[in-house]
Amino acid sequence: MNTYVEVIEPKIQYKDEKTNEINVKRKVAAYARVSTDETDQLNSYQVQIKEFTERIKNNPEWEFAGMFSDEGITGTNMKKRIGMQKMLDAARNGDIDMIITKSISRLARNTVDMLTVIKEMREIKVEIYFEKENISSADPKIDFILTIMSSIAQEESRNISENTKWGFQKRFAQGQLMMTTTHFLGYDKDDEGQLIINQEQAITVKYIFNQYLNGMGISKLAKHLTEKGYKNGRGVVVWYADTVKDILRNEKYAGDLMLQKTVTVDYLSHKTIANDGHATKYYIKDNHDAIIDRETFDIVQTMIHARDIILANDNKERFKHLAQKPIKGLVYCSRCKRMYRSKMHNSGTTFKKSMLKCHTDRNNPHNCDNPSIHEPLVERATLHLIKELTKTEEMQQSLFAFMEKSLEQINSHEPLKKLKEKSIDLANELKKHVRSKIRSGMSDEEYDRIYIEIEGELEQCEIDIVNLRNEINRELLTRRRLYALTNFIESNYEDKRIIKSFFGMILVDGKNHLKYILDDTFSIIDDLHEKIDIIKKCKPFLKGKYYDEATSNTVTYEVIKYEGH
Repeated sequence: MNTYVEVIEPKIQYKDEKTNEINVKRKVAAYARVSTDETDQLNSYQVQIKEFTERIKNNPEWEFAGMFSDEGITGTNMKKRIGMQKMLDAARNGDIDMIITKSISRLARNTVDMLTVIKEMREIKVEIYFEKENISSADPKIDFILTIMSSIAQEESRNISENTKWGFQKRFAQGQLMMTTTHFLGYDKDDEGQLIINQEQAITVKYIFNQYLNGMGISKLAKHLTEKGYKNGRGVVVWYADTVKDILRNEKYAGDLMLQKTVTVDYLSHKTIANDGHATKYYIKDNHDAIIDRETFDIVQTMIHARDIILANDNKERFKHLAQKPIKGLVYCSRCKRMYRSKMHNSGTTFKKSMLKCHTDRNNPHNCDNPSIHEPLVERATLHLIKELTKTEEMQQSLFAFMEKSLEQINSHEPLKKLKEKSIDLANELKKHVRSKIRSGMSDEEYDRIYIEIEGELEQCEIDIVNLRNEINRELLTRRRLYALTNFIESNYEDKRIIKSFFGMILVDGKNHLKYILDDTFSIIDDLHEKIDIIKKCKPFLKGKYYDEATSNTVTYEVIKYEGH
């Protein structure tokens, strides 16, 4: 007896994940992407959108679930593709059963991203169809083909990235500027792409440099610019410390141009980092009109660098530099050499007052008997003394001349850059010499001779860098005193900021007895602290008394000039 078997083909049904009902029509969406804003690509992009939309809507078995797209977005990084992310979210929510796209490279050029998306969509029963390759993600056996094809797309993207890099480097080598000035404060571009000064914005740039030169810190300057209503490069009255620092360090304001400051290290993630030896840089001097003269720009670079050096070390100079009070971090005990620190006496009462107390006395009273002193009294006595030292025009001119002469002999910013470059070159040369021994027929004696020679140069270079950094510190302290003195005189001898710049250190030597150290070596306070015993033996060039009407106290003072010997 012959058995008749009837074959019943499956009737494809699509379940709505939200309503749990069976739909006859399949919810189909399409995805399109172009990676550049060029005209021919944009035309192709518009054609893709129109063609996909019409085809889905005209198919009686399909329900249009949306047209998703990304314009001018790379295919190597999915995180930046908003249209793609919206489409995947819709698929996860059950709003899409099938996705149509032109080709594998339109969906993703990153192999890992491609396979991750396909696996996730397959798990939630969403099919992806690639028209150009005529393949679907529904068949698990297709994974191998997709891996190969998406790898080819990824390699193509790598080649494009390398070619783009090569093109940029060629233009950099020819001195061509590759930047937009839309949000760049102080400059616009002419028809030939050259930088030209925006005179209105240049006023803000000059103001920033002048305020920093006059002793205003970067954070305080950012707050000051916001309060005064100055607009930043975006035309907004909002300033941050990093923005101000970037302006102060930008070589373009001095008329120079540094090309390839940053590099893209990964063509897939497009992560950009500072070009710290990763690729060739190109520096062009006097490329365009400067807003800030070169001398002022170099002075500012030295001041920033010196401040960075000070803040990088956890020392007494850093504490003094960061302290808000005008006297804090400057006063030391002449007996035990510990710092005098602020302490509030009778806190919470009408008799409260801020006292400076020896740190040893606060913790071990039996180890130091140097008495505490009223902090505002020290401030007033110090301002009185500085006024006495600078009250005549002859004294002022003498101080200004001494400091300006010292600064004429210093130009540390550029030499330090060259020394650092030399240090890197010597270190690389030493590594190269070590590696070359294996391949060369050099004798041990010759190898050792060259090695010792390069190593000696490198060690000397490192010593020179340390010495030059000390010079930079001294230059900063000199400039601080110069600008602080100018502001002090202009403020009618009332600007308290001069205290830390004028004196290198103040020693407490008994009840209301102060020794002021006028440091002509412009050393950091850590160096002066090590020489307290030597400084105490120096003969004072001025002695006097200050009577304070507010407290009816008298301060006895001596002024010692320390010249380093």
